[in-house]
Amino acid sequence: MSETTQSPTSPETTTEAAKSSLVDTIFDIGTEWAALGLKAGKAALEQSAKTLESTAKALDGFARELEKK
Repeated sequence: MSETTQSPTSPETTTEAAKSSLVDTIFDIGTEWAALGLKAGKAALEQSAKTLESTAKALDGFARELEKK
């Protein structure tokens, strides 16, 4: 009497695990790129806000000079 043993991972299970792992990896990479893009957008908006504030101060200075004349 010989007993046949089945391996715990069949080829179908291995293929499904590989697909799942690939999808998880791609999702993780996409998430990282999205986070990077959002951080870059935040930095760009902060820089724009600083530039606009500086411009507003300059315009205020010009307005005050004109009022003096």
